[in-house]
Amino acid sequence: MASSSVVRPFLEVPGLTEIRNILAQLEAPIVSALTERMNLPTDPSLYSDGGAKLLSFMSVRESIAAASGRYDYGRLEYPFTLPLIAQDITTPSNSFPPGRFHQDTYSGNANITSFYLNTLVPFFNSSTSFFYHLDNSTFNPDATFNLDATLLALLSHRAHIGKVVAETKFASNVSAITQMIQTNDTSAILAAVTNTTQEAGVYAQASAAAMAFSNAWLNSGALELTSFNTTLQSATYALFQELIAITTEIEVQYLLQRLD
Repeated sequence: MASSSVVRPFLEVPGLTEIRNILAQLEAPIVSALTERMNLPTDPSLYSDGGAKLLSFMSVRESIAAASGRYDYGRLEYPFTLPLIAQDITTPSNSFPPGRFHQDTYSGNANITSFYLNTLVPFFNSSTSFFYHLDNSTFNPDATFNLDATLLALLSHRAHIGKVVAETKFASNVSAITQMIQTNDTSAILAAVTNTTQEAGVYAQASAAAMAFSNAWLNSGALELTSFNTTLQSATYALFQELIAITTEIEVQYLLQRLD
């Protein structure tokens, strides 16, 4: 989409500690949605077209959401099927000093969609459903796509908070990161935004959430295989491993456009 000439609000990003607390609050909703989605039987034909049916379903939802302002500037929610809002352009009358959010053109949603279809969907192989139909049918395409869309939106939001993580890191080391940007040194930028200690903490917290949700589901009387705990743990680890990789790429791409 073309760049915007509109002067946008000055949105200052929070510090890293606050951002990490915000990200931690998203882990439980993500694992909860994943747990619910794994307990719906999946008709493989729903995804046999490379996700076209799912994206068509999401397109209707996202058009309504856009009209209500869900994807407005600074919301850090980005649609899968609609154009992104215009990027910010630094001008003398509209400067973007370190610490001010700067909208770029990059979205990680294509990578999220690919991962979802190719890696997560195969985990969705429940033989029972929590919906009860008198005709004994088990598949519920609308409910399936509704949960898919909810989970994808959560994953996208969590990943794109990486943009404000990148801005905070830029503000804390302007001189060095500016040089990396000007020389297009993606390896150095990647190293600057990577924190393996923090990543390990995310894995541990997500794993604990997966165990808590699977235990609660089973203890409530859900008819699941005894392997459900292990399966949810595996799906959760794969999800957060990829989510961290996608978030890191979002941070790198954000910084590469930060001086535009």
